[in-house]
Amino acid sequence: MISKIIHAEALAQSGKLEESREAFAEILAEDPNNARSLLGIGIIYFKLARYQEAIESFGKILEIKNNHLEALKSLVMAYAAIKDQKLALETLDKLISIRKKDPEILSFAAKVFNGFNQRDKALENINKALELTASNYAKQTEYNDVKALINGLPLPSKVRSKSHLTVCCIPGMDSFIHENIKRLSLYLNVTASVSQKPEDHINNIINANVIWLEWGNQLTKFILTQKNILSSKRVIVRIHSYEIYDRLVDQIDFSSVSDIVFVADFMRELFVKKNLPTAQNCRLNVIHNGIDVNRFSFVPRSGPGNDIAFLAYISYKKDPMVMMHAFSFLAKLNPALKLHVAGMYQDMRYELALPHFIEKAGLGDRVTIYGHINNPDEWFRDKDYILCTSLNESQGLGILEAMSRGVKPLVYNFPGSEDIYLPSYLWTTFGELKERYENPVDPKEVSEFVAKYYSKEREINGWLKLLLDNAAVDEKFDFSQK
Repeated sequence: MISKIIHAEALAQSGKLEESREAFAEILAEDPNNARSLLGIGIIYFKLARYQEAIESFGKILEIKNNHLEALKSLVMAYAAIKDQKLALETLDKLISIRKKDPEILSFAAKVFNGFNQRDKALENINKALELTASNYAKQTEYNDVKALINGLPLPSKVRSKSHLTVCCIPGMDSFIHENIKRLSLYLNVTASVSQKPEDHINNIINANVIWLEWGNQLTKFILTQKNILSSKRVIVRIHSYEIYDRLVDQIDFSSVSDIVFVADFMRELFVKKNLPTAQNCRLNVIHNGIDVNRFSFVPRSGPGNDIAFLAYISYKKDPMVMMHAFSFLAKLNPALKLHVAGMYQDMRYELALPHFIEKAGLGDRVTIYGHINNPDEWFRDKDYILCTSLNESQGLGILEAMSRGVKPLVYNFPGSEDIYLPSYLWTTFGELKERYENPVDPKEVSEFVAKYYSKEREINGWLKLLLDNAAVDEKFDFSQK
């Protein structure tokens, strides 16, 4: 019998599917419960797109042995082929329950969930597989490819670059780079150079062939004077906003820079208006900062809600007195409305002015000032609205993080905001603020907006296009029809 099974399997491997099917059928005529032959003929039926017959064969195996792993996997694939999501996922759940710590099963599950557009579950399973194989380089490579596929990124195993990228930044201003470095390390050799000492950065960039200078500040100004070191290297500078407003970029010699990256279209436009002579040959790119939509995942909400969040350093740039007046205006519309302010004071004037206003406006029991918070993603969980009154934002990551949670935006229409947010998220006058508050957008829509336009994966794709293909990146979103 075993020789007949091996012969039937050999026929299948050589592509003689019909002959293999006949061979397995002969075996099953003698032994109807032969699990190996049932599996073999089921796979043949699957390859021949005879899915119902494949399902029947795999089902018979499970009647004999209800935890047969290959039969369960094959049955999942057969149900998926006929687009029966319910039965496919029920079978998959059974498979996972049997082998919860099998990375191969978890990787298989990730692919299935991804096929049914259940990205969160797909990532949950592939991340578990990666954790279980942390010391296995081959498996890490395989599973990172699966994760990249789920995230819509290039496969690391296919595009691994020999480029050595060094990212330079001073301590305290490095919060934007570490997650990017972690993700880009799958594709390039990446070194983080975070130091107050200029000489440390010089030592770190000597062996790099690509340099990313984070912020157009004094450190960048100094490094770009080292032309003998930079002459054979590709140099990229990322500009946020304060470097333009405080005229730091006016003091920088960009002649050694190949690419300047901006986090918003409006920032690039302001830079272009400066018409800096040394930047004339630089490619100007826009790569929006991305939100980890798995960390800041959607939290369902019911009803309009009574809690408004404000998350920012309390300084003139965020216009906190307008924030207080805006809340005072909305508080008259809803006696249950409360304001939650998270952020450190950066000016003693506001440290005096905010409590004074709260007292005089009779809002003492309706405003809570938290100071610094360590876990904004958890803090946003029970908030209903995010209020922004900023004079300007390069993008407003805190706003987008809240929106990813499903917190409804009340964003002041600062210069450049229309390139970042939908018109229905913006207000200019208190009359418009009232309208936005009383007719809020759907929380799920808000979260999906962030996932579509500002995911971390989209940002990484932008950087990979720039770093690997040497191509300019220019993402300008058209919200006019939204």
